[in-house]
Amino acid sequence: MMSIYRIILLLALPALAGFLLPVSAHNSETEAILQKLDAALEKSEEWEGVKRHRLSELHKKESQARTIEERYWSNKNLFDEYSVYNADSAMVYANRNHAIAISLGDNSRRIEWDINRSFILAVTGLLKEAQDVIDGIDPTEIPADLMADYYNQLAYLYSHYGQYLGQDLTGTVDYYIQSRAYQDSTLRHASADDPMYLWYRGWVTLNASEEERRNMIEELKADVDSAAMDSRADAMKAYVLARLYERQNDRDNRIKYLAVSAICDAQIANKDIASLEELGKLMLAEDNIDRAYTYVNYCQQQAQSFHNRVRAFTLANLEKTIREEYGKRDVSQRMRLHVYLVILAVLSLVLIVAILIIVRKNKGLNESRTRLSRLNEELKTNVAELTVLRESQDDTNRRLKEINSELSNVNFQLKESNLIKEEYVGQMFSICSDYINKLESFRKDVSRKLKTGQIEALRKTVDSSSMVQSELKEFYHSFDTIFLNLFPDFVKEFNKLLRPDEQIILGEGELLNTPLRIYALVRLGITDSVKIAALLHCSAQTVYNNRLRIRNKACIPKEHFAETVRTLGKFELGQ
Repeated sequence: MMSIYRIILLLALPALAGFLLPVSAHNSETEAILQKLDAALEKSEEWEGVKRHRLSELHKKESQARTIEERYWSNKNLFDEYSVYNADSAMVYANRNHAIAISLGDNSRRIEWDINRSFILAVTGLLKEAQDVIDGIDPTEIPADLMADYYNQLAYLYSHYGQYLGQDLTGTVDYYIQSRAYQDSTLRHASADDPMYLWYRGWVTLNASEEERRNMIEELKADVDSAAMDSRADAMKAYVLARLYERQNDRDNRIKYLAVSAICDAQIANKDIASLEELGKLMLAEDNIDRAYTYVNYCQQQAQSFHNRVRAFTLANLEKTIREEYGKRDVSQRMRLHVYLVILAVLSLVLIVAILIIVRKNKGLNESRTRLSRLNEELKTNVAELTVLRESQDDTNRRLKEINSELSNVNFQLKESNLIKEEYVGQMFSICSDYINKLESFRKDVSRKLKTGQIEALRKTVDSSSMVQSELKEFYHSFDTIFLNLFPDFVKEFNKLLRPDEQIILGEGELLNTPLRIYALVRLGITDSVKIAALLHCSAQTVYNNRLRIRNKACIPKEHFAETVRTLGKFELGQ
């Protein structure tokens, strides 16, 4: 029997391993932040609703502007809201303020809006037009407070040139080198109180020494962790922090802060989401294809809505790669399914063979019991003859020894056969035999009283519930004894599933109580409350109430309680 179980287990392990392998190697914190990001993306319509409401309020203020200065600041506020939400609208307000600056002869403002116009053109993929606008600015005329914005836009523009060309085309490296040079210039001209100062420093520190990167990470992390994460600047700082962790080969923190940045972008309805695109690439590299598709598809929708041609082009290639990976996964899953079907067929065959062996063994056991019963009858006959025929004592003793010898052989065979059965089979036969004897005794008592005309005494005997209660108590005691003999650690392991202050404490001499008996039957595979009630001679409502009360005391999820109980206790075959 045990060898059959081992064979089945060994055959099942490969299939189980295939189903139980983790789909990712993320730690709990990383998985939690990714789930938070998934939830934020699902609420994108809600975030956009908040954005549209804010824009509606700004448009009301725009309609109320009377002076050119009021129109200028109204246009600026609308540009800031539209800048990473709707490129066409952002360009409208950038052009309006550019025209106002020219009409006022305000050279500083004109340069500011040329920088903003170049940004919108670059972000939508019109790189040549963006270059023309930024080249039209005379560097000698740029005010000191705009120098950082000027060089930052040049860094952004050349970075987009590199993205547009792709990784393998000539010139890509040169564009990125120029972009880094402009980043250095940006940092030199930025003031420490600039909200983007840490962003500028972070990008420059990417190419610094490891010690400088560690110091920068500490400073940026403190800022990001304490930030409200409700602005584009917060999202950008979280993004560059993730890039610094990438240089440090810290995969979990890289994923964490990319997700933090993407959550912030989603909540402020930013449609130019670099962090989520990079996170999608990471998920694809980790074979987390479903998440990769979700993230990349979301970025593609935002890029198309925003008219970001460069990002849409890059994401289209990434989506193609993901579709190819989906195809490969489908092929792999079909192959695994075929393997599992073969394993299932083999396991089914082994199970059928095991059942046939068990049936055969049971048949042999029944034959042994029948033979034993017959030998016992012969023994009783011989004992009776011995009492009547003292003179033939020697002959009877010899015959009795022969019978005892044969009985010993039969008992040896029976013991050997019993090794294949669980211990409870013999115990249950013993209980059944006791109940048969009690029924026979009760029958004789009833017959005797009927014969002697003791009708009233018989009625009292039949109407009394004391015998039933006594038998029920004995039944409970027998059940408790047998069950705990099979599963001696059941009560201790069951209490481990309950909160410390809710654990079951049995009274003196008490083996099990009603809740424990109910879950003992669950452990034996009987989960239906009606069947349990019938076996324990109580109402189904009592069973239901006890099960509900115990589940409410559990320290594990309620929905897994019954399944966990069925695994409690180490079961051993009788020796």
